[in-house]
Amino acid sequence: MTNISYLLDAKTPLEFDKEWDLFFSALNDSERVTETFRQIKADKKYWLIIPEYQYTAAEEPADELILRTDSLNEADQIIETIGSVLNENNKHSKICVDITGFMRPQILFILRYFKANNINTFDMIYTEPLHYTRKEDTDFTLADVTEVRQVSGFEGIHNVDMSREVSNDILFLGIGYDSDLMSRVSLDKDRARHLQLHSLPSLSADMYQESLIRLDRAGLPNNKSDDQVFFSSANDPFFTATALSKALQKLCQNTPPSNLYLSPLATKPQALGFGLFYLKELDGAPASIIFPFSEKYSRETSKGIGRSWLYPIFLQ
Repeated sequence: MTNISYLLDAKTPLEFDKEWDLFFSALNDSERVTETFRQIKADKKYWLIIPEYQYTAAEEPADELILRTDSLNEADQIIETIGSVLNENNKHSKICVDITGFMRPQILFILRYFKANNINTFDMIYTEPLHYTRKEDTDFTLADVTEVRQVSGFEGIHNVDMSREVSNDILFLGIGYDSDLMSRVSLDKDRARHLQLHSLPSLSADMYQESLIRLDRAGLPNNKSDDQVFFSSANDPFFTATALSKALQKLCQNTPPSNLYLSPLATKPQALGFGLFYLKELDGAPASIIFPFSEKYSRETSKGIGRSWLYPIFLQ
């Protein structure tokens, strides 16, 4: 396994006195997104208008740099927006991406896209909510799941030989608030052994309990044995990457997984951690990141502005 212990403690509180050349953020109605955009210092700041929030042209911010995409594929979305700005002249610029308003597959593909284009050093930021609007009843997706599939750029070379009497497929599920999404992924990989990554410590004292309520609604296996349930910080992607690495080392002590499926359905920083872990340790392996895709998401799921974090990313 790759040693990624150096990633620990890399996150720092966001200070708004730092400056970047290029800044990208996905527009939604959350105060923690719009206020961060206002305060960030950058030579050029871009709003991404993504179709999942269903903004009309009349709703776009006036006098701001706008990057719009109508695609529902995460790879096309990032290539058509951020990719339209980056070129050989500016790809070594100081770049910052606010992941707070993005969908998880988009966050993941940004990592893959930057790595493929040798943009290996950049910053990502995230701002926590004070709380979610309806606590454990908050709705994040506003439409049915259309499909469960691999995230672009995170498709593994899977073993398809089903002749073996005993399969050792594993689904590693990041436990979040959206019970419908968790249910769909679980059903899609119902023959795999299910492992859970819980957010502890959570973003706030009540959120861990709220996520357990949603987990119960999802009807997932709720086995608390030591080899089924793992824990990681909700706001530290580097801790998440390390927790996943240690969990996989433990799982591989006896028999490596025949196929490994990761599904980050908790916080955006945890999704970032899943991506960092995959790029460091699972590229070319029989492993993929899968996600339950929906065509419509709520523009506003939170109230208030919590802590803001800066994540320095190094992809070499």
